[in-house]
Amino acid sequence: MKTLLRRIRAWFSRGKLEAEMAEEMRLHLERRVEENIAGGMTPEEARYTALRKFGGVEQAKELAREQHGSWWLEQARQDLRFAARACWKAPGFTAVTVLTLALGIGINTALFSVVYGVLLDPYPYAKSNEIWAPDLRETKTNRPWGHRYMDYQGMAQLPNVRTAMATGFGRATLSGGMNPEIVNAPRLTGNAFEFLGVPALLGRGFTETDYQASGEPQPVTVLTFKLWQRLFNGDRDVLGRTLTLDDQTHTIIGVMPPRFSWYTGDGLWLPMPKTDATRGVRPIVRLKEGASKEVADQQLFALLQAAAKETPGPFPKEGFSATFLNYLDVTAASGEMKSSLHLLCYAVGFLLLIACTNVANLQLARAAGRQREIAVRLAMGATRPRLVRQLLTESVGLAVVGGLAGVLFAFWLTQVVVALMPENYVPGEARVTMNGWVLAFSVGVSLLTGILFGLAPALQGTRPDLNEALKSGGHGAAAGSSGNRTRNTLVVVEVALSVVLLVGASLTIRGFVELQRVDRGFDTEQLLGISVPLNPKRYPTVDGRNGFARDLLARLRALPGVKSATLGAPAGMEAGSGVTIAGQPKIPSGVALNYVDADYVPTLGIKLLEGRSLTEQDIARGEQVAVITEAAAKLWTDGRSPIGRVVTVDSLVGGGQGNLSPPKAVNKVTVVGIVTDLRSSDKRRKPQPVLLVPYTLRGTANRLFLVRTHGDPAGIVNMVRAEVSAMDREQPVPQPIVLAEMFRQQEAQPRFNLALFTTLAGIALALAAAGIYSVLSYVVAQRTREIGVRMALGAARSDIARLVLGTGGRLLAVGLVVGIAASVALTQLVQSRVFNVPLLDPVALLAAVGLLTVAAALACLLPARRATKVDPMIALRAE
Repeated sequence: MKTLLRRIRAWFSRGKLEAEMAEEMRLHLERRVEENIAGGMTPEEARYTALRKFGGVEQAKELAREQHGSWWLEQARQDLRFAARACWKAPGFTAVTVLTLALGIGINTALFSVVYGVLLDPYPYAKSNEIWAPDLRETKTNRPWGHRYMDYQGMAQLPNVRTAMATGFGRATLSGGMNPEIVNAPRLTGNAFEFLGVPALLGRGFTETDYQASGEPQPVTVLTFKLWQRLFNGDRDVLGRTLTLDDQTHTIIGVMPPRFSWYTGDGLWLPMPKTDATRGVRPIVRLKEGASKEVADQQLFALLQAAAKETPGPFPKEGFSATFLNYLDVTAASGEMKSSLHLLCYAVGFLLLIACTNVANLQLARAAGRQREIAVRLAMGATRPRLVRQLLTESVGLAVVGGLAGVLFAFWLTQVVVALMPENYVPGEARVTMNGWVLAFSVGVSLLTGILFGLAPALQGTRPDLNEALKSGGHGAAAGSSGNRTRNTLVVVEVALSVVLLVGASLTIRGFVELQRVDRGFDTEQLLGISVPLNPKRYPTVDGRNGFARDLLARLRALPGVKSATLGAPAGMEAGSGVTIAGQPKIPSGVALNYVDADYVPTLGIKLLEGRSLTEQDIARGEQVAVITEAAAKLWTDGRSPIGRVVTVDSLVGGGQGNLSPPKAVNKVTVVGIVTDLRSSDKRRKPQPVLLVPYTLRGTANRLFLVRTHGDPAGIVNMVRAEVSAMDREQPVPQPIVLAEMFRQQEAQPRFNLALFTTLAGIALALAAAGIYSVLSYVVAQRTREIGVRMALGAARSDIARLVLGTGGRLLAVGLVVGIAASVALTQLVQSRVFNVPLLDPVALLAAVGLLTVAAALACLLPARRATKVDPMIALRAE
């Protein structure tokens, strides 16, 4: 009985003890939860951590499962509120950070909008990335060759091809009650509009019903939006009306939307005849779903190889290759524009990295100033991952705000970039806008930037020395050697990237200056070009065409304000011809043949080097003589002067309606003079050999008249048109060309590179100077006590200034060395894209180093001056 009573008493005592222990554990748990909350945790996170601390792992897991969603949501809210309060308490830091990021993100967003609109999605066609263009090239020279209509028909039947279309280029004379003019009029196959997948704004496009049984097309046409607006003022009742094209009436069956201008600009389209199997065309195809592009290439090569065996004439004699190329890669932009955009992508990427390093330095300095706060939170139980997450939330929040400001900045900057872009270097249908893809890119860049510049400061700032940071009276701002190394490394990277951008800008400036120094060989100012394409049916004879040219020249010379007038194409616009020099191998092509008047050399201001120029007697009699350029004179390799020697020119005889030869024409001319080289339309290329011969040796249908004026050439355009109309009321005159403006447009691409590269380099220079300034300012603030002690012990102000300037100078020197090494690699990249730049350009390197050194010196002066003004007594009393 006593034993039973003892057991009962022990059982009650044990239950009481267990209850007391449970109550004590509960109190400990609650205290731990309160401490965790004081350390910055949410109530849910604090209870979860406390449960795990006291061994309640299963309970902690159950609590986590129950409160996971609300826990993380509450954490995110707390982190955002904390970040907002922290940024609000530091308005200067916040403003500088947001502006820096807005600059970097805005420039990247603007350039991406250009890349997307010009390279990635430049066309309004349905699934333009699925269009393929056949490419035929000569194996030996890699020269591209054209295709025939019969080749297109074969491509449409290839097993891997789903559908195909073809375009034939051409123009038409618009007349019939309107002012006669030449309009672009590409010929399209009947399925073209269906292939491209762009519905008409009014009416319809071509179909197979627009063909007769013979394969000849019906007289119908489809207008571009611009031509519809210009000719009919946007009249929606235009369908069914007619236009006279090449003296034939055509019915308007459709008008295309504003953005669609397939190879015509502001012209119209006509159906392509099916009767001429040998006509030159440009075919494109769409492959079947799931079809292999490699197999399609093999099928294309087999098709063309079989065609070459049947009709070898139109194919390269020494072998060829054939493959399908993506249409976007072939036509999205000129090769030069693609190269420029690729270079600019690298440049703006560097600029964004510079902005990130700048902001990261600011974050490191700010984190160092907050180390006492962080140490207190760690001492109270906050975990390091929790603090890192809060600091990253602050960084990402700043990046998002900077991204929003950057998008607003990009709206304006995109318009500026588009205004600077050369028109002829991008597709006419391209539209550069801020679309959804561009905005998504901006969001992605903002988030990535926030993580990029916030990660290092967050990791660095959450590793303080708790003893040092929590000392009574201690500053807690000393980041330690590790923090200093991180800041110094960021400055070195910033300086190096700035050197790379400055070298790139120096190279583009030097290349542009070198380009301006190249002499074209003639004076382009106050020169007007008027193209007069005669209708071969109305002027079917050599005498009729040459008589029209002679009479128009006389009328042009008599106009008020005209200094002189001549006939002949400017350099780079001549027709090519094969030539043969006695005793030397034949030159199959590459020699330009220019049919000119006697006043051609003096009107253009060309310098005569040897012999004589053409005379009026040479022109009137059709003498077989020629004046050649220096490049053409080098074709004679025996060292003797070409004057008086004979050259055989293939293009002087033969031809059809477009080019007529006089009776008893011969293909030999005697050289009577040598003039300076005439640069082609692109001054970056070597001058082409040119032969100037009397225009009366040939009856060409299309001729260019050049008029030198006393004033603005555009002022005589209407008078020129009136003179042509007085001679032939039905003769159209295309828009005259102001030669100086045309040649300036040809230099638009180097000018585009120059403007953007110098702007980006200037921004990089400013950011690098700001980075050096911020680091030195922090160093001075961090070492105030040390500076005070030095000055109290007798250090002169000049010694203190040298101390600060030496710190900045070392960072600058290391950054310059790294940047120069990187710039050597950059020079190799830029060399192929910038005119006349050597592989290693000391001028560009010295210019970049000099600019950055001056900017860095100015950035160092203010912190150095502040350091010399430290009062030793105040600095020591503060300790």
